[in-house]
Amino acid sequence: MTVVDPADERLDRPMPWATGTSGATWRPSDAHAYERDPVGFLSAAVDRCGDTFRFGRNAVFVADPDEVHTVLTGTGRAFRTGRDFLDGFRSNPDEITALWLRGRRAGRAGLAARAASAGAHRMRERIRTDLAALAGRPLDVADHAPGLCSRAALAHCLATVPDELPARLATAAERLTGVLDATLPLPVWVPGSAARRARASVRALAGVLTEVVEERGRRPGPGGTEPGPGGAGPGPGGTEPGPGGGAGPDDPDLLDALLTDADATAQEARAALQMILTGTHVVPGAALTWLMAELATRKGLSESIRAEVAAHGTTGDLPYTTAVVKESLRLHPPVWLMTRDVALPTKIAGHPIGPGDQLVFSPYLLQRDPRRWDAPDRFRPERWLNEPHPRRTRHAYIPFSGGTRICAGYRLGLLQLTLTAALLATEYTVGPVGDIDLTPTYKSVLTPTTLRMRWDPTPTR
Repeated sequence: MTVVDPADERLDRPMPWATGTSGATWRPSDAHAYERDPVGFLSAAVDRCGDTFRFGRNAVFVADPDEVHTVLTGTGRAFRTGRDFLDGFRSNPDEITALWLRGRRAGRAGLAARAASAGAHRMRERIRTDLAALAGRPLDVADHAPGLCSRAALAHCLATVPDELPARLATAAERLTGVLDATLPLPVWVPGSAARRARASVRALAGVLTEVVEERGRRPGPGGTEPGPGGAGPGPGGTEPGPGGGAGPDDPDLLDALLTDADATAQEARAALQMILTGTHVVPGAALTWLMAELATRKGLSESIRAEVAAHGTTGDLPYTTAVVKESLRLHPPVWLMTRDVALPTKIAGHPIGPGDQLVFSPYLLQRDPRRWDAPDRFRPERWLNEPHPRRTRHAYIPFSGGTRICAGYRLGLLQLTLTAALLATEYTVGPVGDIDLTPTYKSVLTPTTLRMRWDPTPTR
């Protein structure tokens, strides 16, 4: 990436346009073709135009993973994520970036040492309880997977979860997704608009979390709490609970990590916690839906996971189960399309761009590009184990985005998906129900068209 001097008037090679006709005019027929089959349209445009082209009024599509990496690492400077919907609809890019970085630091701290031990135990037991409650009956997976994910994340992040918090979190996350899915979004000030309802839900969630933070602050000890009893031992992406065999309400959690950040106020700690939690519902729910589809439809997959868990337990290292999760994320990235707004005059792939342009890139296409991946459409977890990764795949795997604005809870997401796969494979027999249709629906998150399945307890031997 090179910042362009506005006085530089050298002629640059023109950027091609992805239109159905010659010239650089975006027509209604082009918009219709894109909306009917966005992945097919973009794939054909890459074949015809190369890895960088214009489409729509101000959109620039980028399909080269190295250029996408440049954009992701430049976010916060030359590129911006646009308006932030996760905390009161903030609009200051510097404030948003600082909040995101604080959330990432807290996420790392909350997945380390005893906090990881207690959090992983709480998460595992929450997943086990929720799976048992849903067992033995046909389910529309996409309806239940988001709640499974957000409740598991809440259990990891907070030693004590207020009764109203799961519903508040689900409503805020779903309404924010509704804003992103809206074809003609109305301004937030319009009564009854999706944005207005989403903002009200975000503020209601903030109110509950503020109470949680204030209550924590009234307790003694670092971060407002006294550490609970028990030590730490080896465990999943973390450690195993201490001698008590469980995790108690006074064990360290993610909120402790946020409150012990010397640079963070209680309000900033609440905002960072809200940012992390809001991302644990819809997007991980889509990822879990696809993971369950793989478990339900691929013969032998559960058996392989079961054998690994039998050898290592759910608190041990599970490389094959983790590889299954990574491969599912490669084939089915929940956020299939990402954008960045151009903040400064610059170049992408040698083409000048500037404020008013929006860069668009697709993890779905990057992660299935035959130029980057061997057998790109095959589900092959082994590629994440002992196989050497060719250099051409570098920067071509971004299910959690990357750079400064990489998903703050991506470690948490990997942990919960791995634990859910391990528990499903070892404690249940999983299968589809009726006719399923795994054709992707390309909205703000990628989900199968129809997936009904059930899991029945595996008889003890």
